[in-house]
Amino acid sequence: MPKIAILHVFTMAWLLAVTPAYAVELPGSAVRLAWLRVPGAVDPTTSLTAWAQEIRLRTSIDIAAQPVGVHPDDPALFSYPLLYWGGDKAPGHLSDQAVAALRQHLSTGGMLIVDNTGRTEASQAFDQGVRHELARLFPQPLQRVTPTHVLYRSFYRLERAVGRRADAHELEGIRVGNQFAVLYSRNDLGGALARQAVGGYALAVVPGGETQREQAFRFAVNVVMYALCLDYKDDHTHVMHLLRTRRGAKAPEAHGPPPPPILPSKPEP
Repeated sequence: MPKIAILHVFTMAWLLAVTPAYAVELPGSAVRLAWLRVPGAVDPTTSLTAWAQEIRLRTSIDIAAQPVGVHPDDPALFSYPLLYWGGDKAPGHLSDQAVAALRQHLSTGGMLIVDNTGRTEASQAFDQGVRHELARLFPQPLQRVTPTHVLYRSFYRLERAVGRRADAHELEGIRVGNQFAVLYSRNDLGGALARQAVGGYALAVVPGGETQREQAFRFAVNVVMYALCLDYKDDHTHVMHLLRTRRGAKAPEAHGPPPPPILPSKPEP
């Protein structure tokens, strides 16, 4: 089965599994990035538009070009497998209805990436506020996402999660069952992706410049792949592919189509 068909099956199966009967259906079958319209949230349209464009260019995921903003208590929330929540100021208080809807969505296969978009450093006000709101969703502390987690090899092989900044060395998250339903980046991922209306990127990336920006895009691709396919990279096919490409040995062929190529996390000399 072609790779694009496999991803289509994953997407449709996810929607059928987690979408309540009252949810609004998306036109067509494309995945669409969505950002949470919550008090104090930044509008990340330019960032998510560039994110979607790179997903289309680099993978076989059928993804809509334009993102959408959604309120957490809107029934349409359940139509979006990946939600983005960014901010650089103290977030407003979520309503009880919003908390309940987000908890249900994230407990049934949805995923939320929280992005601290502080300019010179991670915003402490946003950090404290968003941790408080996440504790209302799930009464457990955020935990470190280890470098060996499948998220770092769901499409690209990466060593860490960077954004427009790279000063926060740990990516954190909240598990629901065996999967991370919430990821929290303090490196302004959206800032690395944002483009100007006239072309070019909107913000400089520090300290690693364009090399770091590429790593941020790769991390963004991995996040979408993980949100849609979860831990598929842990399967037998992936092990066989690693044996072939990393050791140069002729490993037995696994059944099904080959996995997407795993690119190095740093440019080769």
